[in-house]
Amino acid sequence: MKLPDGWLSPVEIIELQRLAKDRTVLELGAWKGRSTVVLSEVATFVVSVDRHQGIPEREGVESLPDYLDNVLGLDNVAIVIAQFDRIVPLFDSFFNLCFIDGSHDEQSVYQDAMMAMEHLDGYGTVCFHDWDMDSVRKGGLRAMCKSPSRVVDSLAVFEGKL
Repeated sequence: MKLPDGWLSPVEIIELQRLAKDRTVLELGAWKGRSTVVLSEVATFVVSVDRHQGIPEREGVESLPDYLDNVLGLDNVAIVIAQFDRIVPLFDSFFNLCFIDGSHDEQSVYQDAMMAMEHLDGYGTVCFHDWDMDSVRKGGLRAMCKSPSRVVDSLAVFEGKL
């Protein structure tokens, strides 16, 4: 199967699937659905949240039609089109894995991680994509208060007690 456009590298895909296998996943940021498809292939269930209002660096590139084309047929994916901070607090469930790839400024990364951790079981896993960006790394480190368990390409993985 051809994957949708996106920035997950082959080694990041392998690592993300290893982490998501048989887990319930909260995905914050999906763009055209590359990570959603990758996660859905191995996860028990994926709740995919994105506002689909574009990426500032790619002004004018509409992602929603492509996203829907790519994920609508996936029966283990719940599609949520909303701002993270408006929908995530309403969830009354726990996830085993949270994949964060939303806005890339330090404050947004920090807020997304803090929100997500409220919905992870005590020994869940948080992954940040684009860890090679200074703003993502700063926001992630501030939220997690520790170094990642490992970094695979630009995917930072935090496992264990959160």
